[in-house]
Amino acid sequence: MKTKAILVSLITLFIVSGCKNKPKQNSSTANQETQKPMIPIKIIEEIKQHLEYQKRVDSEEKGYENPYKMTGRDLELASIIMFEGLKNNGFIPVSEEVFNERIKEIFGIDNLKNPHYKTHATDSYITLFGNQAEDYNKMVKNEFEDFVYYDNYYLLKKEHLFFDIQLLDDLISINNDNSYKITIEPFHIHRNKYLFNNDKASFSWLFNNNKGFLSMLLEKYGYDKEPKINKMMLDSIYKENYRYPEFIGQLFFTKDSYNKLWIREGLLKYVEEHTSATDNRFIYALGNFMDALYSTDRQHIFDEDPSKKFTAVEKAEIVANIANIENPAIEKYKSLESADVWNNAGSSLYNLSVSHPEVIKIIEQYNYFGLPKMKAIIAKLQEEAPPTGADPEK
Repeated sequence: MKTKAILVSLITLFIVSGCKNKPKQNSSTANQETQKPMIPIKIIEEIKQHLEYQKRVDSEEKGYENPYKMTGRDLELASIIMFEGLKNNGFIPVSEEVFNERIKEIFGIDNLKNPHYKTHATDSYITLFGNQAEDYNKMVKNEFEDFVYYDNYYLLKKEHLFFDIQLLDDLISINNDNSYKITIEPFHIHRNKYLFNNDKASFSWLFNNNKGFLSMLLEKYGYDKEPKINKMMLDSIYKENYRYPEFIGQLFFTKDSYNKLWIREGLLKYVEEHTSATDNRFIYALGNFMDALYSTDRQHIFDEDPSKKFTAVEKAEIVANIANIENPAIEKYKSLESADVWNNAGSSLYNLSVSHPEVIKIIEQYNYFGLPKMKAIIAKLQEEAPPTGADPEK
């Protein structure tokens, strides 16, 4: 059995439900009554023009000899409509300061960029590219193309919103007298209310109806500050890969779009705070991942063999981050009473220090990777060594 296929299925289930398909719907779809004119007539006329343009957008069902290519202006018009619809459904407009704070916390966007994944910023929007493996110039060129393939999302800088590319016909219908009706799907409402209003009720709605979106925040954008999302992802992946728990390590330690090590420090903190005398699932799983860094992936457990994926220094940094929470947890929770749970003879770091002593040297050479507990942890490793002449298996 290949857990690679299992986790890919799990993540695909999460991401597809949150990105490429609309989440579970109910009768609360926000079909609003005909609106009093809040959108200026000049903009309404432009929307009508773009509604006609968008009738020539290629789709899986139909292609055109002279298809219309969506532009940034289509996105801006959608944002104007979306903003009005969201306000009528309880969304509270936020200031530039709040918007910047939230996109930094959740999407890691600071000064219009993220150090781990590729974006494109203009005066009106920031594109969060979905297909990060593409050439950057090609991604920009196809910025508003087929969402199912490109999987792009956008942060709108004027209205302070988040959504994927929207056909105007899905958002608004305009009458002959220029009155109009706006239709906003519930998931757009709750995503934006959670992201920018920090609305707890909307988070609950997403947790029950749109888990794929929440998992995407962690999986794609590295948002690891929400304990409920962390728990949801860790529990699901562990359950689906219980035979090979080390596979969970890929969620903590990955390569970003620039082929640099990306550590989900919030996840490590979550595991540290939720490990106990009776629950060491994730600590032990990470210990197994530590071992996998120096073993060939003969069973094809991983998407990419960790022993080949990371450099020697990156492996050492991963080891240090795992030991930084595992060894203190062993000291705190391992006892005769908890021996059934904490049943490993020694720490993962000790075992690795015996088989790969060079790792300890790298950790020391790089000043313990800034982890204040690591110097003391390494100093205590000799205490784990069995007495001379003793059988380590007994």
